[in-house]
Amino acid sequence: MSRHVRSLAAVAILTAGSIVAAHATYRYFFPYGWSHCCDKQLYFALLHYADMNGGSFPSGGPTPEASLGQIHATRPEGYAYLLCGKTGSEMATQQILDQDLPLDESSCGWNYVEGLRADDDGRLALFWDREGLGHNGERLSGGGHVVMFVDGATRHIPESEWEAFLHEQQELHQQRHNVQQVEQSPEVP
Repeated sequence: MSRHVRSLAAVAILTAGSIVAAHATYRYFFPYGWSHCCDKQLYFALLHYADMNGGSFPSGGPTPEASLGQIHATRPEGYAYLLCGKTGSEMATQQILDQDLPLDESSCGWNYVEGLRADDDGRLALFWDREGLGHNGERLSGGGHVVMFVDGATRHIPESEWEAFLHEQQELHQQRHNVQQVEQSPEVP
């Protein structure tokens, strides 16, 4: 084999190896591919819904995802591109919405906490990405989830803090429930 042929073979092997390595790296950092399903847009859609519904975020559906799907009707072109999340199929979600069927875990990529109001404690979590991906579909350092709160703040909760976060959320919901019971109880003379 001539030196020229060996050089070309080496270049071809290195190029192929570089392409495979680049693809593997990309798939590691973006396991479902790059996506931009903006949690801020979803938050603003929820705020718009709350503004039109006395401050209440969507609720009352057969599943939390179905409740979240109620925002779809507030926009002429709909919100299928947001509701499918970072890993779902916009087309599949759109077909479900077009048939007036409720969304579920397979058609909505968000964990949504229903029953909240825009004037609730801002520390209450409103939603987070089901798979635990970053803004553009990338893996999060430390795992966990980026959580959107009632006040519009976002925070990355690493996997190592997730159980404590869920416990804190349960306590906040219990406090909210206790306040509502006091506000709804009849006054005693």
